[in-house]
Amino acid sequence: MDKLEDRLLTFEDNIHTALWGEERWVVSAHKAGPGIVAQGPFKGKSLCEILPGFPILFKTIDARTRLSVQVHPNEETKLITGGDAKTEMWCALDDGFVYAGLKSGVTPKDIERAVGDGSFEELMVRHELKAGDALFIPGGLVHAIGDMTRVYEVQQSSDTTFRLYDWGRVGADGKPRELHVAQALKAIDYSLGVPTLASEVQCEFFNFKRLRLDGESTLSGKGWKVIYAFKGGFTIGERSFKQGESVLVLEGEDITLAAKENGSEIFVTSL
Repeated sequence: MDKLEDRLLTFEDNIHTALWGEERWVVSAHKAGPGIVAQGPFKGKSLCEILPGFPILFKTIDARTRLSVQVHPNEETKLITGGDAKTEMWCALDDGFVYAGLKSGVTPKDIERAVGDGSFEELMVRHELKAGDALFIPGGLVHAIGDMTRVYEVQQSSDTTFRLYDWGRVGADGKPRELHVAQALKAIDYSLGVPTLASEVQCEFFNFKRLRLDGESTLSGKGWKVIYAFKGGFTIGERSFKQGESVLVLEGEDITLAAKENGSEIFVTSL
C-alpha cells in the first residue's frame, strides 16, 4: 500500500458496558466485537476482513467499581480448562490501583476458603498505580482492577475469563454472578511471581512501549503498529490524533510522528 493515509486505520466506537463500568475495544478482530474502520479506502470493513487472524485486542477500561477477581488460561492450561489463552498487560491512564498476583504461600485450599468467607482481598498483592505505570499480567496470574481506575489494556485476542470472586455483589437480576472456581483453580500458575511496575512490556505475543515524543520521531514501518495518544497529541502526515485516540498503522515505509506539544507521550505496540 503506497499512500501513507491509506495505512492509518481508525475505528468506529466499540463500547461494551458491564456491571462495573465500561470498556472500549479500541482495535479488535475478535468475533465478540470486531472493529469497523471509520474512514479511508477500508471504511465500513471489519478488521477481520483486512487482517484475518489479527492476534491482539486493545481496550481502554473504565472501572467505576472494582472488577471481579479473575484468571485467564495460558497456552498450556487452556488444553485443560477450555477457552482461549489470554496474556495481557495494563497501563494506567490515571492514578488508581489494581490487584495482581497472590501473596507468597497461598494454596488452592486458601483460595477456596477465601471464596467462601469473603476474605479474598487478603490473598492478593495490591499495587498503587500512577498514570503511565504498566504491569504485565500473564495467563495464570490472579488479578482484579480496582475501583475508579482506568487502564489501557493490550491482550491476546481472547474473551475467556474465569471469575474466582466477585466481592459479594449481585447482577442486574438481583442474584450473585456466576463464579468459575473449578476452572480458575486449574488455570492458576502458582509459579508466577508478583509483577513489577514498568514502562514497557515485552513478551512472546506483543511488545509495548511508553515513549515521550518531543518534536519528531521515526518508527519502523515493518509490521503493524498500534499507537495511542497518552498525553497530548501527535500527527502522522496530514492526520492528527488527540489525547485518547488510537491508530493502527499497516506495514509499509517508515513513519514519522510529530508531537503537537513538547512532552507528548504515546503508547506503541507491535508484534
